[in-house]
Amino acid sequence: MAFLGQSLDQSQRQTYRLSQVQLQAVKFLQMGTGDLRSEIYRFAGENPAVEIVNDRLSSAGYGNSERRVSRGSEASDSYQAALESKEDRGESLQEHLIHQLNLLRISPDEYALSEALIYNLDENGCYGSMRAPESLLDKSRPLQTKAMLERCIKRIQSMDPVGVCCRNPEESLLVQAQVAGDASELVLFILDGRLEFLNPPQPEKILRKLEKFRTEWHSRKFAGEIPLDRTELNEKTVQEALSYILNLNPRPAGEYYKDSASEDYQLPDIVLKITREAGSVPSDDFPRGIVRADGDFHFQVRYASGVLPELRINPVFLEKMDDKSADSDRQKLLLEAKEFINGLEFRESTSVLQGCAIVSAQKDFFENGPGHLAALTRKEIAERLGIHESTVSRLSARNGSKYFQTEWGAFPASYFFSAGVRSSDGSSGKISADTVKARIRDIIASGEYGKNLSDSRITEILNSQGIGIARRTVAKYRRQMNVGNSYER
Repeated sequence: MAFLGQSLDQSQRQTYRLSQVQLQAVKFLQMGTGDLRSEIYRFAGENPAVEIVNDRLSSAGYGNSERRVSRGSEASDSYQAALESKEDRGESLQEHLIHQLNLLRISPDEYALSEALIYNLDENGCYGSMRAPESLLDKSRPLQTKAMLERCIKRIQSMDPVGVCCRNPEESLLVQAQVAGDASELVLFILDGRLEFLNPPQPEKILRKLEKFRTEWHSRKFAGEIPLDRTELNEKTVQEALSYILNLNPRPAGEYYKDSASEDYQLPDIVLKITREAGSVPSDDFPRGIVRADGDFHFQVRYASGVLPELRINPVFLEKMDDKSADSDRQKLLLEAKEFINGLEFRESTSVLQGCAIVSAQKDFFENGPGHLAALTRKEIAERLGIHESTVSRLSARNGSKYFQTEWGAFPASYFFSAGVRSSDGSSGKISADTVKARIRDIIASGEYGKNLSDSRITEILNSQGIGIARRTVAKYRRQMNVGNSYER
């Protein structure tokens, strides 16, 4: 016969639960700029203890001390006004370029990539403040390679107006001169990253700078020939070069307006600035940021100003917060407002510190641009900063919407993290998986090594290029890029 009984056991267990403030800070870390803007407006509309004092991107017109609750109707009125005035604005830059694109006989992959590039241009016709062209490559389209991207960019650059789809106005001037085909070697030499020679635009002073550059260049060991060696340098030739450059258009898209109807551009969280000149430190005022130096490589990292509304505690609300008369509801609202602002500041400081760590780890990329990405894990960044890996993951989730603005364009934060593969000399973690995938895609698309290459042959080519990789890894990367095997191709 069985008996049922009860017993009382005592055990001790330690648990950790995040506070409401910590939960809110974690929530902000996960949010992209667009979602966070909406959250700020929602909170400001519900809590009278906080007010929005400035928002550069808002069309709702927030004043310094006035709270406008009718921003929804005002935004609607602004949108209606934009529609009514559209007829008077003429043709947009995007419409003008798409019309030319439609006249070309190109593949669907090339058309889709060209269209993405066109809608990624800013009001100046450049992409330097928008998404980096490389990030527009569609991984589901294996034929969209870097080689195709370069062809599309050059094709758009030669469209009317000539000189759009460049990184900045300086590059646009160089492209205009190259497309025209009548520029002298001296013009091309100056436009190729040496526009500072033209300041001030006086031929005699420009001539002295060019002669000094040529002398210093040939004082180096093993210095080769440069265009200045094939150019007759005198005030006449310099004056002709100066006149040619001054007749170029630094804003070729100026007569068109920017059509943003089809763009999918994300506002950056972090702005990076690199200075390469020896002994120089960037002179720009970068508030709420950090300046670091690594030899002659100086960089600035700051939180993107102006993309989020600026908040403060409502001074009118504070005047009514007398210690004796303030009720518990007012005190609660004030506490929530302070916690909300503290959460935003935590997001800002953590983002800036992570930006510094990424630039230090990806120095080669920021010096030389896409194609020089090093292997990097979130764990490494977490160890550099002394924070938990999950915090880095929230700031750089692959499905997130946080962007870093660089001189090469805007990149999602997740772009800078890539697993490493072993190089042929036996060291590991030196070559990123993204770089290897790009090499595989280029090898297949180039046709330089033949057609219908097998995975074994691709492995041999990569090994000869210094990338020690196994055939099964090549096959895995190929499948991840949706590229068929040799029989399917």
